[in-house]
Amino acid sequence: MKRVQEEAVTRFLAEGFDSVTVEQIAEAADVSAMSVYRWFGTKEGLVIWDEFDPPILEAIGRRLADQSPLEAVRHAFVELLDEVYDRERDIALARAQLIYREPAILAAADQNLRHLRSALTDMFAADTDLDPFRAETTAAIATALLEVAIGAWQRLDGTRPLRELIAELFDGHRHG
Repeated sequence: MKRVQEEAVTRFLAEGFDSVTVEQIAEAADVSAMSVYRWFGTKEGLVIWDEFDPPILEAIGRRLADQSPLEAVRHAFVELLDEVYDRERDIALARAQLIYREPAILAAADQNLRHLRSALTDMFAADTDLDPFRAETTAAIATALLEVAIGAWQRLDGTRPLRELIAELFDGHRHG
């Protein structure tokens, strides 16, 4: 899946999102178009897919026993980025830039972010003493801070590490 995604992102950047078909990506990656649709769902999914959602939710859940929800999200994302940043940085930056460049991909990414917010809301309500309203509010704050960090990172062309931006925003929210 990563190989297919890399092929798609490379082609989208070089030729434009609307100019490249799923069939062309599949052919270049030596897989069937049906496999691409099965794995990614949509053309936009080729850009927004990553394998980090389940591990990041698990890491947040483990941290909730001794950290506030926002601290758990901050530390889980920074920890994940420390693990994958060097080997995944370039493709992640290209994906982020495509997301903010292409309205259809941005809409799909926004939907993905709403799913993350919902999963965090459920987790915070179940695993902390937050009532449902506070759980949802806290999840909304966490996802908004992540979105701002990713947006800034891609605008800065990755010149500052994403984990640094995330830590700065979460720490600033806590203190300000």
